[in-house]
This record gives sequence, C-alpha cells and structure tokens, in this order.
Amino acid sequence: MKSLLIISAKGSSGRTTLTCLFARHLQCTCHWRVLVLDLAEPPRCAHLLARCRSDAIVSGNRAPAPQEGPRSSSGGRIHVLNADAIDGLQSPDDPARTRYYANLRQLLSVVTPWFDVCLIDAPVLPDLRAVCAEALVDAVVSPVAVSPGCIGCASEVINGKYGVRNVRARLNPALHFVGLMPVVAAPASLDEAWARVMETTLREWLIADPASPHGYVYLPHLTSVWRVEHPALARGQSPAQDGDVPENSRAQAACLDALTHRLDAIRDVATPAAHHAEVCDA
Repeated sequence: MKSLLIISAKGSSGRTTLTCLFARHLQCTCHWRVLVLDLAEPPRCAHLLARCRSDAIVSGNRAPAPQEGPRSSSGGRIHVLNADAIDGLQSPDDPARTRYYANLRQLLSVVTPWFDVCLIDAPVLPDLRAVCAEALVDAVVSPVAVSPGCIGCASEVINGKYGVRNVRARLNPALHFVGLMPVVAAPASLDEAWARVMETTLREWLIADPASPHGYVYLPHLTSVWRVEHPALARGQSPAQDGDVPENSRAQAACLDALTHRLDAIRDVATPAAHHAEVCDA
C-alpha cells in the first residue's frame, strides 16, 4: 500500500477537496482500493464523498476485514475512516502525540494488505497530528490557495519547522514531496501580477504539465470543482472527448492524472514498522 498525505499550512486551501477528488479518480479510473483516513477536525471527507452516491464508497468506524467492502463493477472501492471514531487516535492526555504516532503507525501497518493506497487528510501545520502523518507516509502533496499570501504558506510546508525538509531529515528519510498544487478560483487569476510572482518563486515545486498554458497543473476551487466534475466520471465510465469538456474539467483531469503518475512512480513498500523516532516531537 502506498500512502499520500495531503497537507497545508492554512485552512481553506482545498485540502479536503483534493483528497476526495483524488480518491474518486483512483477508484473510477485506476480501479484501486482506496482508504481515506480523515485526521482533520471536523472530518469532512465522508460527507463530500457521500455526494457521489456510489455503492463502492464505505464509511465506517473501523478498518474493514478482508472480506468486507467488495469492489464495485468498475473494480475499485473507497473506505473512509474518521480519526474521531478510532480510540487509539483520541488521546487528550497525549500532548507530545507519542501514543498518537505509535497508534497511527500501527493502523497503517494493519490496513496495508487490504488497500492499494491510503490518502490522508490531516489538520493544518503546525498540528503535531499532521507531523506524525508526515513521519509515516510515502509522499506529501500540498494544495495552496492562490492568493497574495500563498508564498508564505508554501514556504512553511517546505522549509518550516514542521515542513517536509525537516521531517525528511529527522523522521522520514524516504519521504517524497510530490509538489505544490495551486488551487484557483478562476484560471484568469493566474494571469495577475502577484500570481506571476508566485510562479517565479515556487516554480521548482510546482507539478509540471507541458500541456498547460501555465506549464503546471492546478486545481479549480471548491465552488466549481463539484459542479464541473463530468457525470461520466461519477459513474466510473469513460470521460467525454476533450472538445466536450469545460476548461475547469480539463484542469481537474490534468491535476489528478499528474498526481497518479507521481504516486505510481513511488516504489511500493510496506509502511515502516519501526521508525526509530518513537515520539513525534519535531
């Protein structure tokens, strides 16, 4: 099982939206068995995914047994677990998140045989629950709401005290940084002056897309994402021809395809059973 953490340093970044869209993409297009682990407060992934009305999406308070949750006719399925329903991840007297880290590691190890990928929606940094997840996953991607302050948010995710570089150096040497995923209200906003500054400053960490006029992938904002999702994708069918798909749908598809390729390129290894760091006190 591969694991991908969707992380940010600021709320309303599109983190949960990206988690849910990518889960649906992996289920319908790649036919993967997807575990969505919602560590955020309040958990929202189950609610958003329920809008898809798919019998291949299951929410529960425990990890499924191997015989549970059969795949849909398309071959994939999604199981959603909320952290607030898992006793081992509810420790109010655990300020250093020592037990949280150990229990999260155990959970990921236990579910590994039953899923192809685990997508984790975590609280925003510097919450130590997010750092614990960083210390255990294979890869991290960070959605960034395109705004004049997005450079600071991106810098915190990459270079901050709890950012990818520090966690990689201290807790998880094998951690892959997939890149930054700009979340935009409208493609035209990418032509504004401050957006050009963002592109120049963060170009190294944007996910390249030669087919995009901007040269990188981006995700349409929450207000438009669910509206433009093509109906065929929700039914697990083949998408329409490019000429029939709105610009936002094409941007969304390019975003999800790029993430899939990056995730697929990561060597599939078991969740580390024993990172030497027993506490998550980065």
